[in-house]
Amino acid sequence: MSEAPRPVKTVVIVGRDEALWLTANVLHRALRASGLTLTAVELPSLLRPGEVIPTLGSQSAFHTLLGLDETLLIEAIGATFTLGQRFVGWAKNKPPFMLGYSSVGVPLERIPFHHHWGRARAGGLTAAYEDFAINAVAAKNGRFVTGGTDLQGFAQSEYGYHLPALPYVEVLRETAQTRGIAQVKAHHVSPDHDGERMRAVVLSDGTRIEGDLFIDATGGDARLLSQMPGTGFNSWRSWFPCDRFLTGYAAPMSPLPAYAQITAFRSGWTGLFPVRDYTALQQVYLSSDLSDDEAFEMAGMVASLPFNPQATVTPFEAGRRAQAWSGNVIALGEAAAVFDPLDSVRMPALLTGLSHLVSLFPLDTGCIEAAVYNRTVTQAYERLRDFQCLHYKLNQRRDQPLWDRLRGAEPPETVAHKLRLFAARGHMPMYDDEAFDEALWIAACIGHGLIPEACDPMADQVPEPQVIAHFQKVLGYLRQQVEALPPMEAVLKRQMQRA
Repeated sequence: MSEAPRPVKTVVIVGRDEALWLTANVLHRALRASGLTLTAVELPSLLRPGEVIPTLGSQSAFHTLLGLDETLLIEAIGATFTLGQRFVGWAKNKPPFMLGYSSVGVPLERIPFHHHWGRARAGGLTAAYEDFAINAVAAKNGRFVTGGTDLQGFAQSEYGYHLPALPYVEVLRETAQTRGIAQVKAHHVSPDHDGERMRAVVLSDGTRIEGDLFIDATGGDARLLSQMPGTGFNSWRSWFPCDRFLTGYAAPMSPLPAYAQITAFRSGWTGLFPVRDYTALQQVYLSSDLSDDEAFEMAGMVASLPFNPQATVTPFEAGRRAQAWSGNVIALGEAAAVFDPLDSVRMPALLTGLSHLVSLFPLDTGCIEAAVYNRTVTQAYERLRDFQCLHYKLNQRRDQPLWDRLRGAEPPETVAHKLRLFAARGHMPMYDDEAFDEALWIAACIGHGLIPEACDPMADQVPEPQVIAHFQKVLGYLRQQVEALPPMEAVLKRQMQRA
């Protein structure tokens, strides 16, 4: 006989690293007046030396909402800011492009800018699309767009972070401790469940921790959720065949660039993420094409910096659980979905799950909210996946088996529809729960060389001299604005003095 639903009073969060401590802090911050009892069961960390957690531009306000002072946080952990990503070598014989977290150009006569740019390009314009994006221009010129910059309607700009993982997690843990969240360390936990009901987790020393609701933040093996019904793993390997993830670090860059660099090579790609005291390196590759020793050599070559030999290789498979919420267990972070590391979506995925959990926090143990939560976060995870697919699908590294395979693979229909429509007439359809906005989708397509065959017919109605004058005005404003911006190191130095 099943138990009657009762109010959720005790929440047990089992996990590690940023998924555990962000969850604990967010739930405490959002629901502290509800009388919930939170217990964080901390498993051994899986973070690797020199690992960095990159975030997207849309998350710059997150720490403020969490009650953390950005200035103090950045200074305490040696983090840096990022204006976007620079893609190198994703097309043979074509220059790199910068994907900035900002708008591109300014609409003219209510017609989106990229239609005017496409028309002008067909007529001989040589200025790149990214030349009209303030983040791309600033990053390429060694400048940083600070949060308080008045852009007078010419642009919208955001920035993300490169967060050194180990000190960041330590700050989150200390914050949770300060807020009175109960903390228990464990080497291992055994779930005690009956059908759709998790009753307790049993620690390796025999301690039993019961709860009304359980959060699984254990990582890709989903230690709790995987024991629940209907939670099988749906692989995305057909779109993301790379299966090895190398992390390491090299000497710091000087001057510090305000962007990450993602360099493609024959068997995968290498990402460089500058932070104050070192340069984090992430490399994704296909194990059948490259050994771990060869991957290490490749990482050193791409970095072109003194590379610390303390690198770590981890196997991975991208995909998601069929349900992120089953019974009274909810998975967050990689316990719910494992992403290819491209585009730094690990943190956005975690925050997306947390945001929806706060909105749909169960009133009682009947968890009637599970169905709508699963539907919503599934859509959100798949939209993140779609943006990653775009890069691989549009690569132009021809005559290389991995990249030919990625380019030839049929993408999810949601991606195929976007690319077909954009290629035909420059229209980019957007779905619910997109983490990457329309401007980023368009900038990524054009950056990878997908230029619409036709533009909005309304763009043809605008006289050419008016378009030229508009372009000159935008370019002039961006040039003048960027010249006045400080380098990122100057911004960090000012913050250190205020901290």
